[in-house]
Amino acid sequence: MAHEILAVKLCELEDRFIRLRSRIHLSETAGHDQLRQEIRSLSRECMETELTLWQKLQLSRAEVVATLAGTYSEIEQSIQRAKAKLEEQAAARNDAEAQAEEKILLAEYALDFAVQAANRALLLAMEAIDAQSPGRENERRPS
Repeated sequence: MAHEILAVKLCELEDRFIRLRSRIHLSETAGHDQLRQEIRSLSRECMETELTLWQKLQLSRAEVVATLAGTYSEIEQSIQRAKAKLEEQAAARNDAEAQAEEKILLAEYALDFAVQAANRALLLAMEAIDAQSPGRENERRPS
């Protein structure tokens, strides 16, 4: 059962990456108005997804989920603080080009962290599937 759940989650992740790639392409080719509309749409989607995730986390009785929720919250707060600090520094320079470069830098590293998070999620899923595999103990011990 867990294997099927993880397979569905991995498919969801793949779908999200496909949409991410599509949105990156759109952001490179779209006009300013269309880009602003997509930013609003994605912002709404992010808020809705985060709310849904928090609701799921609160309904869970597993202790590890409370730990994950707290850690996720800390990470989100740290990212928001870093973003605010970078925006503040760029605004203090009163240089539109510097502000754009700061946003690009933030986006670049956010994407790097997202890839790392996806790899970690995949690794956890693979380890969970391996843990449920019948005969896995026999495979790990040398003959």
